[in-house]
Amino acid sequence: MATHALVSQYVQDVKELDSYLTGSPIALTGSTLSLSQIAAIALYPPSSPCINPVKLQLTDDQNVKAKASASRAVIESKVAAGISVYGVSTGFGGSADTRTDDPIALGAALLQHQHAGVILPTYAPTAIPTLSSFSNSHLNIFPSPAPLSDPFTSTTMPPTWTRAALLIRANSIMRGHSGVRWELVQKMAELINKGVTPVVPMRGSVSASGDLSSLSYIAATLIGNPAIRAWVPLPRPSSDVPSTSSTPFSTVTSSPHSSPQLSPFSPSTPLLPSADALPIKTPKLDNYESYALLPAPQALQVAGITPLPLSSKEHLGILNGTAFSAAVSALVVRGARGVGVLGAVLTAMSVEAMLGARGSFDPFVGEARPHIGQIHSAHLMYTLLDGSSFASAHEVEVKIEEDAGVLRQDRQVPLCLVTSLNVNPARSYSLRTAPQWLGPQFEDLANAAQVITTEVNSTTDNPLIEPPSASNNQTGQIHHAGNFQALAITNAMDHVRLSLAHIGKLMFVQLTEIVNPAMNRGLLPNLAGGEVGLDFGFKGVDIAAASYTGELNALGGMNVGVGNVSAEMHNQSVNSLALISARYTLTALEVSTLLAASHLLVICQALDLRALGEELREALPGLIRSSLLDAFPSLTDDTTATSLVAACLPTLTETLDHTTTLETNARMHKVAGACVVPLITTLSTSPVQGADLGALPVFIAALATRLVKKLTELRCAYLGVQPNAVRGASPSAEETEVAWRGPAPASKYLAPRTRALYEFVRVILGVRMHGAGNLKGDVFGTRDGLDGEEGTIGNGVSVICEAIRDGRVGRVVVEMLEGIEDL
Repeated sequence: MATHALVSQYVQDVKELDSYLTGSPIALTGSTLSLSQIAAIALYPPSSPCINPVKLQLTDDQNVKAKASASRAVIESKVAAGISVYGVSTGFGGSADTRTDDPIALGAALLQHQHAGVILPTYAPTAIPTLSSFSNSHLNIFPSPAPLSDPFTSTTMPPTWTRAALLIRANSIMRGHSGVRWELVQKMAELINKGVTPVVPMRGSVSASGDLSSLSYIAATLIGNPAIRAWVPLPRPSSDVPSTSSTPFSTVTSSPHSSPQLSPFSPSTPLLPSADALPIKTPKLDNYESYALLPAPQALQVAGITPLPLSSKEHLGILNGTAFSAAVSALVVRGARGVGVLGAVLTAMSVEAMLGARGSFDPFVGEARPHIGQIHSAHLMYTLLDGSSFASAHEVEVKIEEDAGVLRQDRQVPLCLVTSLNVNPARSYSLRTAPQWLGPQFEDLANAAQVITTEVNSTTDNPLIEPPSASNNQTGQIHHAGNFQALAITNAMDHVRLSLAHIGKLMFVQLTEIVNPAMNRGLLPNLAGGEVGLDFGFKGVDIAAASYTGELNALGGMNVGVGNVSAEMHNQSVNSLALISARYTLTALEVSTLLAASHLLVICQALDLRALGEELREALPGLIRSSLLDAFPSLTDDTTATSLVAACLPTLTETLDHTTTLETNARMHKVAGACVVPLITTLSTSPVQGADLGALPVFIAALATRLVKKLTELRCAYLGVQPNAVRGASPSAEETEVAWRGPAPASKYLAPRTRALYEFVRVILGVRMHGAGNLKGDVFGTRDGLDGEEGTIGNGVSVICEAIRDGRVGRVVVEMLEGIEDL
């Protein structure tokens, strides 16, 4: 089921999330929590204690409440009867041989020993030693060094993770297996709705008895422990908390009594327990102001929340669960699923950029090897390419003599043969085997999403409380088991990380083949928009992509699940390390996003150049004919002229495609000169009266000049530059004007579905075709190039990357997929 539904689940996910952002409430039931709901709560926090873009409600199903109440009654009855219950009257883990009759003090001791996480900078009090035995080296007389990474963000979890964990843990304990009060579920929901988010250490969980340490900071916030800090949205107007800088997770306050900076370059100065406001920019929240970092009691007070003292078993009920592992995994697998679908979309667009074959994805191929992921990925790409002028619909059978010297399924088929014979187009492994490569990733990603969805709707406590029923004589039963072991999450994340590495490898190979003139079928080296000797276009992107792919390979090769070590008196003798695997997988997702953004920008540049080349090809017959008339004025027979043009065209086209590394003038003289042999051969069999072969140099010069002029005009039209502004322009260029083709000149050649993403990049995001500065010769840093109007190539990648991360690309992809059935 999960495998069949990868793409449709992705489409449903995007639409479901948008429904919550436009007012549909999320009802927490304990059994229907979705990845979209988790994303909505995690990624879109309130902008103030009273303004929340996403509405979270607890179910009003009385059966759910009754089950939770019955579970709580079991605990209360056992405690009243003096019955020994793990975590209520006993110690924890390897210390479960201790006993107590004070469950509240026991719960406090649980939180105390689990608050072992490291959060920097610290605000623990320090005393200057006065003993003479201490040398000056022990005193704080030296300047503080700048940290290697931001001390705060590198040691704490992002608020998004914690909000997701809060939601998942509330969903779990409301199921009636945890023995907690309904009031506790309500209080956790109140924290979410009012935006109070505990600061939680990044590391410290082995995800065996759940994410104990991580969840202990949530419990401490609920009870208002002043040693724990939390983020809280500031009330409007924010008069009680000092104003701050605009950099997320850095604080520059105007009050002399407030805490120091938390910036990447600030020293690790002690952080006092006072107000630190954090402006976290939330997409599309016009009424957003800022968040403050406060001790838990003050954070609760600002939000108007009353602390909730915990009762027996509730401390353990919060801690003994996999909420943080599941939270990060849920956010990651949702994003990874989008990368998987985007990988197929980018492959289809790469086929267009490389003049590939739609037939590689013909349904017959998948039916012959019916792996469902392969079938679905091929069907997706086959449909996306419908209507493309660049992707050949099918192979045309040719005679052996017409096919001589050509690899039937290779990327190196000369374009002149593609043009004249419609034989096999470019199909490297990265294109024609893409369904076989992406198919397994579709399956693994879909299965991982199913595993995580099951996990977030599960009870992961120990002990488990079974409400009274006929099977336990209506007394309720306590089960001591191991539902907190999270290896299912670890395995899912290990597989997702490997899938992201595989998808990234495919994107990288496609990208580097598009950039490489030895493989890109006539595109300019490095996709240069200007002269190839002074425009190295996307060479830097190619190098960066190799870096991203290398990192992905390293991450994908990790198997976190086999790396566990014994913990806690050997009681946790095997532990899943699920949160660690999820964190590494999040890193892989972020790197994959960088790679996908780079790939998309390269594809858009390639499509523009391909369209420019197509216009040049369309003009070739006219250019040849005009040049023939210059050399042979007596050429009046239209039939003869047509035959001469036809004789020159294949050789000219082939030479044009194999001389892309030459400067324009040298290239076009070589291209024009290549026409001499076919021209002489044709003239010898169909002589033209009065034709003087001594005029061939005139023909070559005339054709070369026309080719240079035409290519220059096309470059200007595509890049929005007038010919007189081109570097080294001739005086005659002053009289020439060209009309700009607009921001998306390749649109008319693309399939209707792929066109949508191309136009989104070019028109909506405003990322233009690159090369105008190179064509004009005013690249920033040259004598005349001091404006830097184009920005950097990396800026373009960044804009696309941001659009992938904030969901805008996903919405475009969903629109592209509308109407595609059987996915």
